[in-house]
Amino acid sequence: MQHLTSGTFARRAALLFSTLLLASCATRTPAPAAVSAPYTAAVKVAASDTQAAVAAKYGASVVVWHPEAGFAVLALTHPLSTSGGLRALSVNGAPAVSESNAQVFEASGTASAWSGHTDTLHAQGQAYVWSGGQAYVWSGGQAYVWSGGQAYVWSGGANVPFGLSQNVAAWNQIGLPTAWAAAPNLGDGVKVAVIDSGIDLDHPVFQGSLADPADRWDFVDNDAVPQEEGTFTDGAFGHGTEVAGIVLQVAPHAKIMPLRVLAPDGSGDQTTVAQAIDFAVRHGAQVINLSLGSAEATETIRTMIDYAASQGVNVTSSSGNTGDSAVTYPARYARDAGTAGDLSVSVGSIDGQDTKSAFSTSGESIELVAPGEQVWGPAPGNLMSFWSGTSMAAPMAAGALALARGQHLNTAPAAMTAALVNSGTDIDALNSSYTGKLGRRLNVGAFLVGLTQP
Repeated sequence: MQHLTSGTFARRAALLFSTLLLASCATRTPAPAAVSAPYTAAVKVAASDTQAAVAAKYGASVVVWHPEAGFAVLALTHPLSTSGGLRALSVNGAPAVSESNAQVFEASGTASAWSGHTDTLHAQGQAYVWSGGQAYVWSGGQAYVWSGGQAYVWSGGANVPFGLSQNVAAWNQIGLPTAWAAAPNLGDGVKVAVIDSGIDLDHPVFQGSLADPADRWDFVDNDAVPQEEGTFTDGAFGHGTEVAGIVLQVAPHAKIMPLRVLAPDGSGDQTTVAQAIDFAVRHGAQVINLSLGSAEATETIRTMIDYAASQGVNVTSSSGNTGDSAVTYPARYARDAGTAGDLSVSVGSIDGQDTKSAFSTSGESIELVAPGEQVWGPAPGNLMSFWSGTSMAAPMAAGALALARGQHLNTAPAAMTAALVNSGTDIDALNSSYTGKLGRRLNVGAFLVGLTQP
């Protein structure tokens, strides 16, 4: 193992922001980006309607089509008409509302390690993680516990997911060793759709852990290669890679379905998110993670989550990072009555002492909180890094649901959601200013023990 002097380390770390890591995305020539319409709407349709007729009626593009479920999602260049026969109805029969479409969503992760704990590249392309004043080599999968796409089971705290000892305290905080003992399949066979900024498809962490190529899509560039794009100077570059890595650290044998909907700056359209949810359901995802949010109400996405829930898919959403009570959508819908609320979980962030993260939103619509500060995971360019944000908390809940579904229990998805929330640890006493506004702290161990043991 080679050690780096502090001067050499600093010089190589500085290169992280420039040419060294561009190689991870330089080989891809993306297809032209999809045209972004200014408006969208979910409208009621009948089984007898045709897609072409609905498109012609409203002068719109139909981006999601489900007449059997009674709705379609439209991309519009103009607001819906409110006059005469063109008055559109939503799925529940009320007048449909045109919503802003372009760049409505933002990623919910705010700070990465690139200006803190610093990683760099060895001249031979080996990655180093700076820890405790020494640089540890990470090459060919040797620095983390990973073999053929399957993580070794936690044993006495010695073997940890990806070998990232930085996360051990967080995993103990949520009871992950107990959960792994109760759910030895470790999420095997469960598809988790990560609807995000894409992932680094070539990262060693994901080899053997991705859904089939037919189950991946890039809704930004309209192709089948949902690769992270951009550089580390872009606000969301690496966000999806980190989120997917957190899912796998909780449920190591799950399969990640990467669906790219966010640009490198973290922005995304409602229509692309709607299409991604539809794709995930059609391609057999059992869990969907949405580490993104909108300050605006999104009836279109609410309709899509309701549809996903009607198909038995669990959905986890991050609550937002504004530090106030403005919980973002769709997390705000998680406590609503009905199918969508029954299978959705809204997730905020706490620190290692179970107190609310300063950046995390709070409110009665939040059901769970999980550790979201300096959570380590994979980063583009075969590196490891940490991020902070409610985006990092939500995939812990998604991984917990994947663990449960991988055990093939005779438990309905809605009952799993309820058990996940109800098994959480009450932390109101530690957060007296936020009583009733943080839900419970995720307790994966109690959740899995409660489901698997009579």
